[in-house]
Amino acid sequence: MTDSLGGDAVIAVGLYLAVILAVGYAARRKRSIQTLSEFYLAGRRLGGPVLLLTLYATQYSGNTLIGYPGEAYRLGFSWVMSVGFMMAIIVAYLLFAPRLHHLAQRHQFVTPGDWLTHRFGSPALTLFANLLLIAAVSNYLLAQLIAMGHITAGLSGGTVPYWVGVVLLTLVVLIYETIGGMQAVAWTDSIQGLMLIVGLTGLLIAVSPSPSELTEITKFIAVEAPAKTAVPGWDVCRNWLSTLLLIGLSGAVYPHAIQRIFAARDSTALRRSFSVMVFLPLVTTGVVFLIGVFAIAQFAGTSPVDPEQVLPLLLSEWSGSSPALYVLSLLVIVAVVSAIMSTADSVLLSLSSILSKDILGTTVLRGADETRLTRAGKTLSWVLVIGLVGIALNPRLTLWGLTELKMEILAQVAPLFILGVGWDKLTTRAALSGMVTGTVVYATLLASGHSEPWDLHAGVISLMVNLAVCVAMTRLKPSSQSRPNAT
Repeated sequence: MTDSLGGDAVIAVGLYLAVILAVGYAARRKRSIQTLSEFYLAGRRLGGPVLLLTLYATQYSGNTLIGYPGEAYRLGFSWVMSVGFMMAIIVAYLLFAPRLHHLAQRHQFVTPGDWLTHRFGSPALTLFANLLLIAAVSNYLLAQLIAMGHITAGLSGGTVPYWVGVVLLTLVVLIYETIGGMQAVAWTDSIQGLMLIVGLTGLLIAVSPSPSELTEITKFIAVEAPAKTAVPGWDVCRNWLSTLLLIGLSGAVYPHAIQRIFAARDSTALRRSFSVMVFLPLVTTGVVFLIGVFAIAQFAGTSPVDPEQVLPLLLSEWSGSSPALYVLSLLVIVAVVSAIMSTADSVLLSLSSILSKDILGTTVLRGADETRLTRAGKTLSWVLVIGLVGIALNPRLTLWGLTELKMEILAQVAPLFILGVGWDKLTTRAALSGMVTGTVVYATLLASGHSEPWDLHAGVISLMVNLAVCVAMTRLKPSSQSRPNAT
């Protein structure tokens, strides 16, 4: 990256961080009370563009913007399926989100655990599910911290070291999330979402080749790297289907996504947000896919490129072409940083709520008032993040590897929401047995080195076992074990 772009990127990101901190402070002044609902759900007042943009910004993480171009560069044209992966999440939302929102408004749910307790009435089930959610989203938060380091080091041209990016951006997220809660997170997500849409759309328009040039690029790749343009084999197609199911079902039950469903002002605002969101993968995932494909031709004949540095390197190349591309590159840099932070703040807020209300609130802080639980959640946020920062400074897995691990854990919780909301006959015993069995099968496959047997994700195979147990035990057991009145 040019020295000029690297230095200007540092300044632009610094200005952006100042704005975000100011928004967090403004959200604190607006919030009058520190109840759990106010802090974690913005008083259930999210509607219109704010709800849409916070859902959108949360869905697109550091992995999407850093990892996906790298995967397209590594795999080639077959990675176009990544657009479908993100659309699948919206389809999965529609299976349960509208009804879950109605129940949340009626029964004042704050955390995903509140729904599980209400629906199944089993402390053991709720606890086990919460432990899986904590493990999954802690892993997800770790991925965002690693992405913070990669993006600041890569996009600043080394001006800002990896560890400074991790520590500094994490600190900013902690500050505005702690002082402003969901209100601050939603407002900052709105800014971040707009920047992401404008930056990526503008970049695509500026760098897209003409149809004839795209044909030449494709022919070049077909000669230099034929595997990257070849028709995928049956093994790849099976893996596509597996990934589609994994991301679609798991992505829809992120704790921070569930809490945005709870925070929606009304069902109309929620449905309208989903109706727009289904098209946004074309703007985001589709663009970063094309960037990865362009990189195959751009870096042909050079030394091997780290897939997670594809976007920073391309921005460096493009920024020197014209003043317009220079400005767009700066905007994309800030947008990518903001996308990572928007996911990190949402994940951290959901972790804080689960730990404070569902874990501490049912054990050592049983009977504590909401103000005390809110303070405990803020403190736990700092403790948790300090530990994860230590791990992020010496990462062991790639961003995509962390994403797959997180998704496969979340998959075992998905039936509790999708089946639990839509199928009143699902029994508590069946749901718990399915979740435990699926988790054991997944852990066994992973421990034995079979992460993708038959080109299917171990998490998807485990999910199928999970669902089979849920259905079989519900059909075999008396209907009196279900909780039809809970919904």
